[in-house]
Amino acid sequence: MGTRNFEDRLLTELREVVESRPAPAPAALKRSRLRLVVAAAVAAVVAATVSILIGVNTSPAFAVFREPDGSIRISVYDYRDPAGLEKRIEAFGIPAAVDYLPAGMTCRESRADFVPAAEMPLAMVDWAPLASEDHYFKVHPEYIGPGQTFVYTVQMKKGDQRAAIRLANGPVAACDPVPGELVPGRR
Repeated sequence: MGTRNFEDRLLTELREVVESRPAPAPAALKRSRLRLVVAAAVAAVVAATVSILIGVNTSPAFAVFREPDGSIRISVYDYRDPAGLEKRIEAFGIPAAVDYLPAGMTCRESRADFVPAAEMPLAMVDWAPLASEDHYFKVHPEYIGPGQTFVYTVQMKKGDQRAAIRLANGPVAACDPVPGELVPGRR
């Protein structure tokens, strides 16, 4: 009787242990989980690949920084982000308008009250030496008066760019491109 009692108690304990365990997942559920894991892994690989490919060609379009003499040095490497360049120049306290236009186009003249060319302060801009690898220019903010706007407009033709720097009294309206010279009266 003692052995039978022991076996009954052991059987009862084993049943309790088995009943306390979760039931095995059905085969369909296991396959669903496997599919989910595989899909997540594929998505992660695709996301990593895309970010690497995008990162390969993310060289900056421009660089803007303050020189020790207080001038603002502007280097343009790729003419693709005029709004970004404009904001970056403005971050240095210079109100700016920057536009990139196709060759043969200019902005409608009525967009601003421009300072006449004869009255533009020549010392406002220094250009990099032609031998320089970095074709930069420096803007001297002390020559831009209160309420004036620095205007940088570039005409682009394959392999060639022409730039005009002007000064406007007050704000500058958005560029309305029209056929014409970059700076009226100049070629």
